[in-house]
Amino acid sequence: MFCEGKGNSLRVCVMRLLVLALIFTANCVVESVCAGDGALDAASAVIDVGRRKQLLVDDAVIAAQSNLRRELGRVTKANGRQPIFTQGWFYGTVLHDEGCFKLWWRKPAGGYAYATSKDGLHFETQAELTGINFAGDYTLAVTIDPHETDSEHRYKAAYDAQGMAAGLAHSGDGIHWQPYNDGRPVTGRAADTYNQIIWDQDARTYRLFTRSDFGTAGGATEWRGTRSMVNRDIKHDPTAWQTVRSWAFDREGPQERQRRQIYALTDWIYEGIHFALMSVYEWPGDTSEGPADLHRRHERDVMNFYIATSRDGDDWDLRWVYEGCPLVPRGPDGAFDKDIILPASSIVTHNDRHWLYYAGGNERHGTEQVRYPRQHAIGLAWLRLDGFVALAADATGGTLVTKPFRLEGPAVALNIEACRGECRVEVLDEEGRPLPAYAGAAALTQCGVDGLRVSPRWEGKPDLRALVGQVIRLKIHLKDARLYSFQVLDAAP
Repeated sequence: MFCEGKGNSLRVCVMRLLVLALIFTANCVVESVCAGDGALDAASAVIDVGRRKQLLVDDAVIAAQSNLRRELGRVTKANGRQPIFTQGWFYGTVLHDEGCFKLWWRKPAGGYAYATSKDGLHFETQAELTGINFAGDYTLAVTIDPHETDSEHRYKAAYDAQGMAAGLAHSGDGIHWQPYNDGRPVTGRAADTYNQIIWDQDARTYRLFTRSDFGTAGGATEWRGTRSMVNRDIKHDPTAWQTVRSWAFDREGPQERQRRQIYALTDWIYEGIHFALMSVYEWPGDTSEGPADLHRRHERDVMNFYIATSRDGDDWDLRWVYEGCPLVPRGPDGAFDKDIILPASSIVTHNDRHWLYYAGGNERHGTEQVRYPRQHAIGLAWLRLDGFVALAADATGGTLVTKPFRLEGPAVALNIEACRGECRVEVLDEEGRPLPAYAGAAALTQCGVDGLRVSPRWEGKPDLRALVGQVIRLKIHLKDARLYSFQVLDAAP
C-alpha cells in the first residue's frame, strides 16, 4: 500500500514505515505508563506468595506501579559511631546462635579467634581456633548449616588455603575445626579474599563464593572479579565445584577497572532474596590524594560496602553500586572507618532489626609501592527490619499493584514507614477488578503509621478471611511513605 514506485518514492515508503514504527513504539510506551496506573494484564500468571515475606527490592511481585521510586535503606551506626571491638578485625563472621552473638575475628598477627556477647556490643574472647592451616590473607567465613544432620559438621567455614585457593572445614563448636579434603584446597586460584560456603535451601545446593582474577594472574595487568560455584554434596566430594559465573565490573567498558573493582563478595539469603555483601575497591591504586593521613577522609583508593540483590545468587542487580549508594557509608574525617569498610560475611537478624557488622580502616588500601599505615577495628550499624530497599512515594502519592497470588491466610501485614504520610490497601480480583467490600471507600486510609507489621483496614471487615483460597491482587496507595515489604499471615498482628 505504501511501497509503490521507485527512487524517491521508495525513500518516502521507507520514511512512512519508520513513522508507523515510531507511532507503534510510542503507543507501547503509553500503554506501559498506563499499566502503572492500573491497566493490568488480565492474563498475568499467578505467583506463589504463600506466607513468605515479600521484599520489594525488585519487581518480581509487582505488576504495575505509578509515581514510586526505589530508595536504599538508611542505617544507624551503633556505639556513637565508635568501634565495638578493637582487638582484631575481619575478614570474619558474626552469627546469633544459642542465645548469644558469636564472633570469629582475625588476629593482627594472623589466625582467628572466637568471642561471644549477650548484647552484640560487648564481646569476650573465648578461644583461638584450631585445626585450620591458614595461608595468605587469613580470611574466614563461618556459617551454620541448616541442611546438616551431623552435629560435628554443624558449622562450616571457607578460608584461604595454600596457593591462593579456597579451603573448607567443619566444626561442632565453632572452635575446633577439621578440614575437608585432608586440608588440601578445593578450588584453584584466586581465592584469597572472602571465601564463603552457604547452603541454598531453595536451590538445594551448597554455594561457594570466592575471588576470581582477570588479566594476567598475579601480574601487573591482573584485576579483581568474583565467582560463584555449586556442589550438592560436599561430603561426597568437596572438590566437585561447578562454576556458575565468574564476573567483574564491566558495564562501563574495559576501562571501568580503573574506576572500581569487586574486592570481596559474600552471599546472605533472607526471605528468598540473595543479598551480595560487597566490598568495592574504588579508584584502585590511585594514590594521588597524597601521603598517609589518619585524620583526613579520602575518596580514592578506598573500599565501600554496597549490596546487590538477586533471585538466584548469580545474576546481581548492581544499581546501588552504579548510583554510588553504599549501604553503610564510610565515616567522616577522623573516623575509624573513614577510608575502608569491609562487611562481615553475613548479617544478623535479631530483635526485629538487622545487625550489620563491619571492619573499618582509617587509611587507604595502598599498592605494592605505597604502603599506608592504618588501624583496624570492628564496627556495627543497625537497619530497620526488611529495610534494605523501600518503594517510596512523595506527597503527591503513588500506587503499586501486585501480581495475582492465591491468598493462603486471612491477614496481610505491611512493613511501612509513613509517620507524616498515609497508606490505603484495596483488594482486586485476579483480573485487576476491585472487590467492592475491600476497595474504593471500603478501603480505609491510615495516617501517621510506622510499623513492621501494620494491618490494612477495610470498612466492616476485620481481615480477609472471606477471601482465603481465592486469587487476588493488592493495590497499595502511598503518600509520604516508604514501603519495605508485605506478608500474608495466619492472623492479624
